[in-house]
Amino acid sequence: MKVIIVTYIFGLCETTDKMASFIAQHTDSVKIVDPYQGVRCEFSSETAAYEQFIKDCGHDDYLFLVRESVLKDKHDVLIGFSAGANAAWRISELVESDCKSILCFYPSEIRNHADIEPKVPTAVIFPKKEASFDVLTMNTALLNRINVTTQIMPYKHGFMNCLSDAYDKQGETMGFEYILNRIRKI
Repeated sequence: MKVIIVTYIFGLCETTDKMASFIAQHTDSVKIVDPYQGVRCEFSSETAAYEQFIKDCGHDDYLFLVRESVLKDKHDVLIGFSAGANAAWRISELVESDCKSILCFYPSEIRNHADIEPKVPTAVIFPKKEASFDVLTMNTALLNRINVTTQIMPYKHGFMNCLSDAYDKQGETMGFEYILNRIRKI
């Protein structure tokens, strides 16, 4: 089984290292796609990371990077986090055959792309609250979609990222368990 991880705005960091190591224990290979194309960056805050993400890449260019990787590298599972989940959600209507599952952890931009109809099984994992939209309303809007499952976790946006103000160790553990359960079902 081959997995592609699509990172947060922070790109390559301790969090992605930990995720890749965890996932590698349960799969054949793990590839990471990040907005800075392999360059590790240090950020003083989430705000600084977001500003750099928008300056260096932005959501549309990140989608393009992910699309290029998905087309080039055959994979079974695509897992995105935050900005990476936004790209994974948007790509879900473009990928077929080789991809068996997409997991989108807290994709806040989903509000701007709610009309997407995924072609492969896609799980959207929401935090308990988003600043930019009502999670319960969005969750309800996606419930009856073909190929879409949803879950609302009792944590804040960024709960699996140790660089986020919302990081939660218990949430991270729960997220890893969720990933492992999805991988095992494939």
